[in-house]
Amino acid sequence: MLRRLALGAAVFALAAGAAAQPFPTKPVTLICPWPAGGSTDITMRALAEATAKYLGQQVIIENKPGAGGTLGAVALLNARPDGYTVSQIPLGVFRVPHLEKTA
Repeated sequence: MLRRLALGAAVFALAAGAAAQPFPTKPVTLICPWPAGGSTDITMRALAEATAKYLGQQVIIENKPGAGGTLGAVALLNARPDGYTVSQIPLGVFRVPHLEKTA
């Protein structure tokens, strides 16, 4: 019984320490799959500005235009999976035809 209590206390202490880590601790990258200066880029920059104020951390816009928006998805796929890179992805490009209902 004492071992279980000690193990439970240790797990709780480790979980509490992990939860206390702040996010974000470095700038966040927002990939925009369209050219700079376009309507989507302007919208993403406004979103980045509001998000930066909310997070208290810089949000960097990285434009990856081309291939109908798929280059942004590829850049996101190749980014480090640490939660510091997000992207706007055009859903029409990534439709999964075999999951759609046929009429």
